[in-house]
Amino acid sequence: MKPKVLFACRVEDEAAKRRMEEYAEIVEIETADPRVLLDHVPTMTGLIVPYTNEKLITKEVLDKGVHLKLVGTTYGGTRQNVEDEYALEKGLTVIHTGGSRPRPMAEYTLGLVLSSLLQIHNYHHYMRSGEAWPRFKYGRTRILHRRKVGVIGCGLIGRGIIELFRNFTDEIYVRSNHLSAEQAEEMGVTKLELNEIFRECEIIILAGGYTPETHHMIGQEQFDQMQEEALFVNIARGKMVDEQAMIAAVNSKPIYLALDVFEEEPLPADSPLRQSDQVLLTPHRANNPREFEDRWQCLADELELFFTGKRPSSALTLNRARAMSSS
Repeated sequence: MKPKVLFACRVEDEAAKRRMEEYAEIVEIETADPRVLLDHVPTMTGLIVPYTNEKLITKEVLDKGVHLKLVGTTYGGTRQNVEDEYALEKGLTVIHTGGSRPRPMAEYTLGLVLSSLLQIHNYHHYMRSGEAWPRFKYGRTRILHRRKVGVIGCGLIGRGIIELFRNFTDEIYVRSNHLSAEQAEEMGVTKLELNEIFRECEIIILAGGYTPETHHMIGQEQFDQMQEEALFVNIARGKMVDEQAMIAAVNSKPIYLALDVFEEEPLPADSPLRQSDQVLLTPHRANNPREFEDRWQCLADELELFFTGKRPSSALTLNRARAMSSS
């Protein structure tokens, strides 16, 4: 008899579902509710849940799932919906679909950087508003080629950004608590401290996870280090940055910002960030490319690894779980 894996959602990729069914009986329910899960979980070997606003795989669900060996999510994290540390302490394997995220996130980041350096978004606005001529009234822009890039955070997304940006520059610097100097050397990057990243790099990309320890990790001290015309990009989490210090910095010195995330979302209509040509804003949509739907194939890969006795690529450790964003 095949083991059973419960999905608290519909598996939206039929080909991926067929792959999963080679190893397990896939049970789908439409309701993502911990009370409903309690009724189904006792006979399940695996439990996969979607993103919702509440914890789904609670300690109570985990305790009632006496046959559970695997839990996970259909998105690129676990903290929002899974008591992941408790599951790991019980000896369960905890997975997610983070493997589908790095390339789309990296390309979106590249788009933010190129548009900011070349001012494409402002040119578009000027053309739409009728302000674009005479075209020579605008200053020179820059290309990415050979510029110093600093990446803060070296998880899956940070590594995806590094891999893509290698096509433009060899000068890539990393700030990470989880990367040794030897590992950095193997990756062909240079490890720096946070203030060094802000002082040395023209393009600074925040790609790490949000935890209580990383709250406001970037503030006035870091923005004071930035070179003139340097660019700060945030595709991670808004609360990792002291937004008021960032606003003060961009209003007082010639630096640029490209922001997909904010301390308060949606961004308030009266935010000063909306008023500056030095700021490129997008509405938390770096995760919108359709290639994110490769997550179902990613889950099929992980289930295949698990049920053939191998370690899934996304399987968490306690340290990795604690470093992940809450949403």
